[in-house]
Amino acid sequence: MKSQMQAQAGFTLIEVTIAIIILGVGLLALATMQATSLKGNVTANQVSVSANWAANRIERIMTLAYDHRELQDRNNSGALGLDAMDEAADGQEISPDGYYTIYWNVAEDNPMPNLKTVRIIVHRNERGQDKRVVMDYIKAKYF
Repeated sequence: MKSQMQAQAGFTLIEVTIAIIILGVGLLALATMQATSLKGNVTANQVSVSANWAANRIERIMTLAYDHRELQDRNNSGALGLDAMDEAADGQEISPDGYYTIYWNVAEDNPMPNLKTVRIIVHRNERGQDKRVVMDYIKAKYF
């Protein structure tokens, strides 16, 4: 009787099948997690590039004189026009790769006299959804 028990020691086919199924489910979950992580990294990269474009435009604006033509409220919309895009914006530029559009809007004497609020909007279209990064800068007439 002992020799029969020792001959049958090991895993059954059902145990091996269940172990393979559990391993497969775990690997599938790991692959899904990896794909989600990659999408998150791509989105984070695009937000970083948008923020860099906005910071670059702000740095260029900082070097301009208070009365420079790029710092004029061309549509005289004041603070209401700070969110304007397309033709209604006070200025527009497209990135060299064509993926990002940079708009800037100026509100003169906002929030106080002799100050200009400049809003930079970096826009991109990602799979049919509009994505934006918005930064504000206040330029003083007298420094």
